[in-house]
Amino acid sequence: MSIKNSKLILYIIYIYIFIFISCESEPDIQPPEDEEMLLEDYGSSYNIIQGEVFDKHCISCHIAGNTYAAESDLMLTADISYESLINVIPNNEDAAGDGLFRVSSAGGIQGTNKSFLIEKINAPNMDHFYDDHDEYGSIMPTGPLYLTNGQIDFIWDWISEGAPDTGHVANLAFLDNIERYDPEFTPLESPDNGIQIHLGPFEVETQQETEFFYYSELNINEVKYINRVEIEMRSGSHHFILYTYPEDFWISIEDSTERHLRNPDGSYNESVLSIMAHQVFFTGTQWPQLDVTFPAGVALRIPPNTAIDQNPHYLNYSDDIIQGEVFTNLHFADTEPEHVAEILQLNIIEELFLQPNDTTTIEKTFMFEDILIENGLDSLSITTIDKINIFQLFSHAHEKMLVFEVFFIDNDPTTTDSLVYYNDDWEHPPINYYGEGYLYDAIELFSEEGLKLRATYYNWTDEALDFGFLSTDEMMILFGYFYTQ
Repeated sequence: MSIKNSKLILYIIYIYIFIFISCESEPDIQPPEDEEMLLEDYGSSYNIIQGEVFDKHCISCHIAGNTYAAESDLMLTADISYESLINVIPNNEDAAGDGLFRVSSAGGIQGTNKSFLIEKINAPNMDHFYDDHDEYGSIMPTGPLYLTNGQIDFIWDWISEGAPDTGHVANLAFLDNIERYDPEFTPLESPDNGIQIHLGPFEVETQQETEFFYYSELNINEVKYINRVEIEMRSGSHHFILYTYPEDFWISIEDSTERHLRNPDGSYNESVLSIMAHQVFFTGTQWPQLDVTFPAGVALRIPPNTAIDQNPHYLNYSDDIIQGEVFTNLHFADTEPEHVAEILQLNIIEELFLQPNDTTTIEKTFMFEDILIENGLDSLSITTIDKINIFQLFSHAHEKMLVFEVFFIDNDPTTTDSLVYYNDDWEHPPINYYGEGYLYDAIELFSEEGLKLRATYYNWTDEALDFGFLSTDEMMILFGYFYTQ
């Protein structure tokens, strides 16, 4: 090999190393400490995003002359970033084919669901991103440090407000959260004031699903109120749900024993099914990590002698045995809350029927009183309730689901139903929070108002399907929390 050719090869290697480092490392372009900008000095939410996110984490790659910028045709320097993002179709053909813009200015849930930027920066949704959209490229910024959870929420809030280039529209308080998503499974530390529940580790055999219930006494002898829930679980889970039982319900359930939903031959375990009819949803997630704090002055009531039924559902269609494991922290409020949170659970069972090799849309409306009755409030209590305040919603369905929508129905027949929840990913449904301090406006229901649930399924099998517990069956459930006034 000639010296000239050797030098050329070394030069090429150097260029690739430079590009790799510039795209994978956290750029060191922060101004001196005495020149650090205050958030209030930026002038607008978008200027904050430019100065605190794009300038510090993105333009090392997205700048004129960089190979990555040329490939994506996206430069994020302050002079052209806004025009390069707003309502621009991305270069990624798959994202464009899915109807996404780099950033949509539609506002609300429509805007966030149509913004490619949300997909690219949402590291906590990494399982969804790579499982369902591996053709979208990589989570950004690349490297060990993703954007903080607060930065992601701030950008999300800005887009939900219509992504304007002027005005302070996003909540500055989000930026106080400097935690970052860590894909590694890390056991939770026990809460200072609360209870930790630990399940596992347990094995999930190859080419199968594992779903069971595990009953655990909380060993509390007085009323407690829970205002924060943390969940950390190993990857591979379809869902993890915690159930309780009505205070007047009694049945002998063996503590600390796995009660599997299916028998070894694949048939349902009838004894488990009979108990499930009495379960009350408590909390749950389909995400590896969950950390939810209830609104100020709101908490869940936990009566004495409460027991929790843990319900993991793991899917393993690989050739290797995987491990399941879950930690749950229930944090107690220091004082009795102003409002007691209620569990929201709206099930569609009888109406759920999918013809083979066909697309089916199912729709059902729950009005004000329906919601209260469905969730266990008695008729006397209902007459004293003026308003339902919903502060959390998330859907639950299985693999045939294409889209799950929830609409707010007001009492004005001349207005259009408002979309308040949207999900097109059955495995990783978004968990939306509503009200002050959260990403979406409060959902307040009064008499003659309600929620309309609509889900579309594609049953590609040759068999009709209805309600069932396996991922190959179907469900249509809306979960969440609310309190009344």
